[in-house]
Amino acid sequence: MISLRYPALKTFSLARSGLYFAESVPLTILASFFAGRGREEFADRQKLRELWQAIEQLHEEDIQNIERGLYPSSVLSPSSPARHFIGLMRLWKDAAEVAWRMRQRKFRDFNRRSKDLLEDLPEYYRRNFHFQTDGYLSESSARLYDHQVNVLFSGAAGAMRRLVIPPLRTHLKMLERAHILELGCGPGSTTSALGRSFPKAKITALDLSSPYIKVAQQRLRNFPRVDCVQGDAANLSFKDATFDAVTSVFMFHELPQEVRLNILRESMRVLKPGGILVIADSIQWNDDPKFNWALERFPTNYHEPFYRNYINTSLIDLFREAGFSKVHQHHRFLAKVVWAPKSSNLSRSKV
Repeated sequence: MISLRYPALKTFSLARSGLYFAESVPLTILASFFAGRGREEFADRQKLRELWQAIEQLHEEDIQNIERGLYPSSVLSPSSPARHFIGLMRLWKDAAEVAWRMRQRKFRDFNRRSKDLLEDLPEYYRRNFHFQTDGYLSESSARLYDHQVNVLFSGAAGAMRRLVIPPLRTHLKMLERAHILELGCGPGSTTSALGRSFPKAKITALDLSSPYIKVAQQRLRNFPRVDCVQGDAANLSFKDATFDAVTSVFMFHELPQEVRLNILRESMRVLKPGGILVIADSIQWNDDPKFNWALERFPTNYHEPFYRNYINTSLIDLFREAGFSKVHQHHRFLAKVVWAPKSSNLSRSKV
């Protein structure tokens, strides 16, 4: 049954998407002028219509999940108009540098402080993903990140991230005080939604970037049961069978295939028997054939060196190679969620 607030929430979500879409237009013009890299859907009404239909379906599912009590409506809370405006000004100011990097194909461009962090990081991580300033290695990058992603996905980023919550809620319904590990937490956007959805759970949020972890700690200071730590998801320091759930959002497409598999194996190791792994990321090739054109163009327009391998290497197959057997998937818009429980019959010695 649809409540009276459903139309209001849907209107809010669609209006938010419209706002971010409008904000993307000047950035697209800038990228097209300086780097020759526009967004082809702007010139193709059919593609634009299909994208908006998919965004609307995603928002509808998101609101239905709120109506079902899977997470509170507070996950939709926007930033203040002043904070949003400041973020937009910073984004537009940074856009010229991004466009210049695109044109020059410069993806190892870091300031002095960021360069000091490179030595202890894996080689694949030492780059400006999306040509963004400082890559993932500065606090200024971390503060821009959410606005950048929402502009890219027309305000649908939050709903895409929240696709991980329904499988978690279904699996953990008897574990109010579950211990959840989030891998690649970034500046804490998904972590905040998890904290609101599981207020009694203990959440460990891990990221490879110390600047992003610092920003996440600042943003999540009102969540006392969230612990933000710097670390490598492919080489976790946690003991076997520590967590009731492991989750990750939009990290796997930025990893080499062998690292993806290592992270899945580490997730299997640190999960308790009967625990669950839930991953959300980009759809893959032919998940939704009408959007294959977007998957093809994404690594061309942005610096995503591992993306082509990602879209052509089944996540379900990697899950199974890591030891998960009952694997499920679901997709909406340009995102998919893949999840699987760890068998209760596996002993620690077999993991």
